[in-house]
Amino acid sequence: MIALTSAHKQALKWMSERGGDAAVARVKGGGRIYLAQGEHAPFMPSTARALIDAGLAEYIDVNGKKAVRFRLTDAGRKAA
Repeated sequence: MIALTSAHKQALKWMSERGGDAAVARVKGGGRIYLAQGEHAPFMPSTARALIDAGLAEYIDVNGKKAVRFRLTDAGRKAA
């Protein structure tokens, strides 16, 4: 596993405090934002990607729509 930076730890904490699950919204220009319990996530998609690469989070495809949910894995919940 990668060494967690402050940004990674803050993202894990934010996600954990909001149930560990967020919606992924695509914005103009091809970017993404994460929404959980009515709030924008205070982290960038690159932080989300790092958490996925570390096995702490995952994207979920729903009904053939790519990456519409972002959630913590069991390892991510423990790390939070």
